[in-house]
Parts: sequence; structure tokens; C-alpha cells
Amino acid sequence: MSYLYSLRFCVDPGFTDAASLAALPEFIRSAAIDDVMVFANVEELNTGHTDASERAVFADLARRTAAVAAGAGASMSLNPWHTIMHGDYGKRLRPGQDFRLMVDPNGRTADLAVCPLDPAWLDYLCELYADYARTHPRLLWLEDDFRYHNHWPLEWGGCFCAAHLAEFSRRAGRTVGREEFVAGLLAPGEPHEFRGIWLDTAAETLERVAAAVGDAVRAVSPETTMGLMSSVPAVHAAEGRRWGPLLRALGGGEPAAVRLHLPSYVERRPAEYLMLLHSVADLNRALLPPGTAVYPELENFPYSRFSTSLAFTRFQLLSAQILDPAGMTIDLFDLNGNGLVPEEGYQVPLAQTKAFLERGRESGVFGSRRRGVAVLVSEASAVTLHTGAGRSMSELYPREGWLGALLGGYGIPFRYETDSHPRGEVIAVSGQYLRNLTETAVRRLFADNRAILDAEAVATLIERGLGDLVGARGITWTDSEAGAVTYEEASPDVRLLGRDSARASVLLMGADVGVVDYEPDRVTALTRLRAAAHRDAGPGHVLVEDRVLVIPFGRADPLAPPPPMLRTTVRQQLLHGVIREWAPDLPSAVGTADLAVYAFDTVDGLALYLVNGSLDAIDRPRLRLGSRAVSAVWADPSSGVPGPVEFASRDGLCTLELSIPPMETVLLRFS
Repeated sequence: MSYLYSLRFCVDPGFTDAASLAALPEFIRSAAIDDVMVFANVEELNTGHTDASERAVFADLARRTAAVAAGAGASMSLNPWHTIMHGDYGKRLRPGQDFRLMVDPNGRTADLAVCPLDPAWLDYLCELYADYARTHPRLLWLEDDFRYHNHWPLEWGGCFCAAHLAEFSRRAGRTVGREEFVAGLLAPGEPHEFRGIWLDTAAETLERVAAAVGDAVRAVSPETTMGLMSSVPAVHAAEGRRWGPLLRALGGGEPAAVRLHLPSYVERRPAEYLMLLHSVADLNRALLPPGTAVYPELENFPYSRFSTSLAFTRFQLLSAQILDPAGMTIDLFDLNGNGLVPEEGYQVPLAQTKAFLERGRESGVFGSRRRGVAVLVSEASAVTLHTGAGRSMSELYPREGWLGALLGGYGIPFRYETDSHPRGEVIAVSGQYLRNLTETAVRRLFADNRAILDAEAVATLIERGLGDLVGARGITWTDSEAGAVTYEEASPDVRLLGRDSARASVLLMGADVGVVDYEPDRVTALTRLRAAAHRDAGPGHVLVEDRVLVIPFGRADPLAPPPPMLRTTVRQQLLHGVIREWAPDLPSAVGTADLAVYAFDTVDGLALYLVNGSLDAIDRPRLRLGSRAVSAVWADPSSGVPGPVEFASRDGLCTLELSIPPMETVLLRFS
């Protein structure tokens, strides 16, 4: 069971190919590369929708690359950089390319991006992929422009062309114009029938195209594995993406491979990167069908070490282990044809990290059942959620993943859960997830579990007439910059930071504040919201009958990490205290910032993967293990040698005699 390094390889045939092909064998050896993924018609070199003669040039490049790679012990894969087209970028259709073009919600027509309902384009795409399949690549990828959204310069994307409107009208049983359809699709309140029509049409169209392309490839190269690149789960939800049917359509009955989007092309603070890893790639992984092979995308845009350091590149490889990857697609060098740039030195961290990644894959730990707070998510949430102003397609983005990102940053194990009715768990629910369930199912969910809710989840309950589940009679929203609330303060009997009356800021948070009107005899306020002159503004973090914890914030940007102001030691200690009472045997890290803890139930017992997202070393980490008796701890540190580690265990706390350097990890096994 090998961990596959697939190097994305961009050269310009006839210009820069000779030098990079000559350098390729040495780079394969020095970077431990297993597969070379040839880019075709990519980025700055992209000429639009290609003809057969242009494809022949890239097919020849693929064959020459395959021969060179094979000599160095690597395979060849192929990545055409276009399906629908990422954007126009000054290009247009050529004479004879009579494809129907994409139209955005406002009626603007693209110059190059096509309508995925167009049969002429589908014939062309199947021919294109069959041409490339004749090179017999290991993996043949559909680019992430295979989507409805994000086709510059269209607003959001499309498609609302005449053909789509005819299909929308057919499903609606009457003629519908673009403006009427978009207004209904985005209408505030209970979703209009046009919402379901849009999502079903979009999903079925992409599935139909994927099936045709996959069949075309298998007809000429049955040994080639199809792969699909991904983007952001919240955005995919707005186009109705159904991962199971889509991947099986592309894979001919078995799930195609998936390139999970790692959420940072440019280096950023490691802790912030981890939060985005949780709310993007980790969430997307949970939505994929069982058995899906994933090869995340290690992307270095806009390229060179001015974008991403060697250390951060290694950190991305190490942290992605939680996704149980079969390997990594590696895009380190520019897409204008320079090819390999060994002088940048990326081969060093790649080679140094490979053995650790392979040990993780061979151990099977990351494919084991993950433990922790169950953060409930659904790929179908765009079907039920209520929009606000009803003006933008982005209002269809669910906000269900941010509690996972918050818990991960606090050192509390969590997992994303697609089962809508777990039992006997601590669950976390944010956004409008609860609109997906019937009233009976919602009541059963709260009866069978303890729950952490954000304010938007509480608002959803109130709007559905289910506020009694959390003792809530109403909610008032205020912007965190409005000044109605500026800080929260721990209640007198709640000690945080080792003191009474600990405080945490609310001002300039980047999320809205939900001030809830509770039934006073049912709740315990752990904190109070306050404003200038210490004016009491209402309850903050609240326990409802020791079964529900309400976090009084919500409606943050679903594409951003949790607002930095929300992440404080005060709130970390508060959340740890509640979860420790509810799930005393759930492992967690104590007294650290930005140490993520992932817990796995393996055939050999408990395994923990600790990822240091801090720029500080974490010396002698303390883990709360509850009633678990520990006789031995085995450690595989990414910065050291595997072996037993000394520890001290007392009062449910296990202190490990090791140090985790910044941006490094350790895999622990307990017996």
C-alpha cells in the first residue's frame, strides 16, 4: 500500500519540454516521485477549446514523458486543464466551434465558457478525453472547471441560457423566464419549487456528462482511472452536487478518484490553514462515498518560495494525513511552461516526508473510524436552507462546517457526520442544518444526544416552532460591529483563566451575535453579553438543562475560517469544561493553543494524531484520557524516530515526554 506522489508537470511543447524532460529523472529520484501528471493546454498557455491537432501535440508530450518517467520508475498521468473552461480571459470560441455559451443569473453570456447541457460540446469533450486516453495514463483527470460556478467574468457562474430555461420550464410545467426563475430560486423564506428544479437539473447534467466522458475513456483505455478535481463543499452544495452518483457515473459504477482541494494556495498562518483544512477538505472528505481514493492538491500558486516555504509545504503534507489520502497531487512550479525548477529545493521536504506518509498509510490508522464530537453535515442542505436578501447565488452556501474548525483549533477531537440521527453522542449543529430534518427527527435527535449549537441553529429551531427544545422564545441578531454587544463575561460561578469574571471580546468579530430570549428556569448562563458601560445585553454561552450548549454567534462567512476574535483561551476553557462533563473519556489536549487532536478507533485500540498548528513548540503535551488505563505509549513523530515514549498518568491526565516542533505532528498509539 504505497503513498503516491503525483507531480503535476507543466512544460510548453516545442519550447521548454526538452530541458525539463532531461531533468525529470533526477527530480523523480530526489523528490521520491511516483507519478508524473502531464498538464495539457494549461493556464497562461491555454488557447481555449482545442482541436485534434493541438491535442496531438500534448498526447505526444504525454507519451514522451511516460517513457522518461518509466525509466526512473514512475508512471504517467494526464491533466487536461479545461472542460467547461475556468474563464474567458480574452479568448473566444473559434470558427467551427458552435458550442452554446454559459449565461449567468443576470443574463451575461460568456465568450468561452460553455453550457454543460450543449450536446455538441459533450461530443467534443468525449472526443478530447478519448484522444488523451489513448496515451494510457494511470489517472486521467477532469479539471475543477467541471462545475457551474466560478467562470470569470460571469457573476457566480451559470447556466441560465435558453436551453436551461427550457429545461426549467419543462420541469415547472410552464414557461419561465430567466429573471422569474432566478428570483424564485433565491426567494427568501420557504424554498420555492424553482430551488429544487435548479439543483436537480444541475446535478443530473454533471452526472450525465461525467458518465459519457468516463465511458469514452474506458472504451480506449480500460486500465485508466478517472479522477475528478474538487473545490469548496459550500459552493458545490449550491450547484446540487451529489458526490455518490457523480463519482460512480465518472468511474463506471465504482467511485472515481478525487483530488480534494487543500484550502491554501499561498502560505498562511498554520493555525488558520488548519481551520480551513477542517471546513473545506475534511468536510468534503466526509461527503465522499466509501472506498473513494483521494489525492489532495498541494498547490503553490503563484509559485516559487515567495509563495510557499519548504516548511509550510511539509506541514501541508503532514496535516493532510487526516484525509486518509492515497497520495498527493503536487503542483509546485508555475503553469507558464518553465517546467521543473530544482533550485527552489522542494524535492528536499518531499523526500524527507515520504517515509512518514507511507507509514501512516500502511498503518491503516487514518482509514479507521474517527472519534469525537459529531459535527452534522449534509451535501443536500442547499435544498432546504432559507436565503436572506435573495440577491446572490452565494446565499445558497450552507454554514455547517465551522464548528468543526473551531473544535479542531481548541484541541477537541471531532468528526463530520452525515448520519442525520446519531445516538448517545455529543453533536454539533450550525447554520440551518436542522431544516433538513422532519420535526419528529429533530426532536428525536435532541432526545438521543447532547448538542452544541450556534445561534443560527437556535434561530432555525425558533423559526420552525421548535424553540422549546432549547428553551428559546425568540432571538435578536446584531452585527458584532454595531456596538450593541462588545464583550462577554463569565458568570460569577464560572472560573476561567483561573479567575472570576474572565472576559472575551465580541466587538469586530466577523460574525453576527444572536441574543436569545430564553425561558429563565431552563437555562444556566455560563457567560453574559455586555456592552459599553458594562450594560447587560443578555445571555451569552448558555447551558440548557445540561443537554444543550448554545454558542451565541453565527452567520459568519461560510468560505472563511472561524473569525479570529472567536478563538480565545476563555472560550476554549469553557468549551473544554462542558465537553469534559458530557464525554469524560473523549481524548483532548489540555493547555495548548492550535494543537489539533484527531482520535481513531483502530483494531489495536486508541490512536491519536496530534498536529501542531502553532509556531511554538509544544513540550510535554498533556492529554486528557478520562478513565482509560494506559500501560504503554508508542509514538511516530514526523520529526523523529518511531518508538515507545515515556509518560506519566495521573487523575485522567497523560503527560508525554516528547516535544512537537512547530508545524510537525506525532502519531500516538495507546495500550
